[in-house]
Amino acid sequence: MTTLILQVLGNSDITSGDLKGWETLTESDSLKGIERRAGINSKKFCEGKTDFDFPLIRKLITATEGVNSSTALFCFILTDQTDWQSQRSETGQGWANIVAKDGIWWKEILAKWCDKNNIKQYSVRFKIEPNLLNGTADWEGMAEKIEKLFKILINFEGDYIYFQPTKEESILIDKIIVQHSSGTPALNGALYLWGIERKLTVKSIDFVYISEEQLECEPHSGTHWQWHLKVPQIRELLKIQDFSGALQILKSHPHSIEEIKTKLQELDRAVSLNLTGRENLTGREGIIERVAIAVWSETAFRDRSQWMHWYLRVAGAFELAILLLIEKQGNGDYEWQGIKLLDPDQKDISPCSIAAIVYPLLTKGVWEYISPKKEIHQFTIAPVTDCNWVKFKKFYVDIWELESKPKTTQAFTSIRNKLYHSLLGDRIDELLDKKTEELGSVTHEKHPAQVAVDYLHYIIDLAGLTDEVQERATTYREIVENIEENL
Repeated sequence: MTTLILQVLGNSDITSGDLKGWETLTESDSLKGIERRAGINSKKFCEGKTDFDFPLIRKLITATEGVNSSTALFCFILTDQTDWQSQRSETGQGWANIVAKDGIWWKEILAKWCDKNNIKQYSVRFKIEPNLLNGTADWEGMAEKIEKLFKILINFEGDYIYFQPTKEESILIDKIIVQHSSGTPALNGALYLWGIERKLTVKSIDFVYISEEQLECEPHSGTHWQWHLKVPQIRELLKIQDFSGALQILKSHPHSIEEIKTKLQELDRAVSLNLTGRENLTGREGIIERVAIAVWSETAFRDRSQWMHWYLRVAGAFELAILLLIEKQGNGDYEWQGIKLLDPDQKDISPCSIAAIVYPLLTKGVWEYISPKKEIHQFTIAPVTDCNWVKFKKFYVDIWELESKPKTTQAFTSIRNKLYHSLLGDRIDELLDKKTEELGSVTHEKHPAQVAVDYLHYIIDLAGLTDEVQERATTYREIVENIEENL
């Protein structure tokens, strides 16, 4: 088993007696001077005249020894800013203060030191191009370069990881450990982010931070930052009411958040109009609850122009709200038996055509229903006399105005059975999208979807249930807001 350790060779990683390694190169103010000093260092080290050490690497070896009985294999990233510095117009201080701190000057010494200490390693030259404005301090540039580098060096194939330091070699890796304390903040930050992104896809990656001050440096999972990267994903899923998707991501939360999971499960059921677990609701209350859920949730479908889903949700809410309106217009003569609305003669009204309930029953106050058994039953209620009822009736049972000069017309309620059978859904999508483009918003007062929602609220208001529906809908909104606050 092999654990691959990825590390930038930082300027604090090398020591020579009381000096930092890079301090042995800073007397040079040119590329030739640095190359000469680096050559002298290598020669003296090989001859045993100078002792260089890599204490942080030594500490890291100690920390990772025996991890899953793996053998450590280092991949050292050695920065090289010579081309970048060569294009700059400043004085020789740039060579002494920047380039002298690159890892590339220690390639030979590092290889011999690792060999002496039985450490397996590969080193990678990390050249910084002149077009990167801030060299190794360039945040965007380092993220992009690290991504490109590891696309070449590391290959993820399902559950397997392969390290490919050369074209001829492909080494099977059990785990990757990212050492994220060496190098510039931009570079080690890019390395850490690369590891976190792969960890999010359930790759076998851990992290370690080491410093001169810490006596011990234990590998860690990076769970805290993994979770913070997932929070924006969850917020977006909550926005589109994909509660099931949010639950899947929450499974990886580092702590117990059962309360949030329970709320998400409730929301996931509710958005599907599934009231399982709400046995405390009466049949009538369940009807009102479903209307409230539709009022709360339709906006997510409308905002995403998922018109078939939106239509079915709103159409269903209309039918339930109309039954509640019948209850009110029945002056107490109609009663709920579970989810069935019965008239004084205990006849269930729900099998009747919803269009016929609107007209003539709610319009004229009386309607004779002929059952499949040819039985005639007369339903009577107080007719709706509100001045806007005629407009609603026209929208609901005559014509829903989807375009200015329609070749054919459809009532809002007649569309439901034609979405699939007549493939009318495609046409509805096209017309509503066109209206959105013309009006600039799905909430414009003249948008057909907004017109439909306004009429839904009109029916709810006629039924005397505006406050109750809004209160129930607000409860769902507040649950979502509470989850977002506690992520």
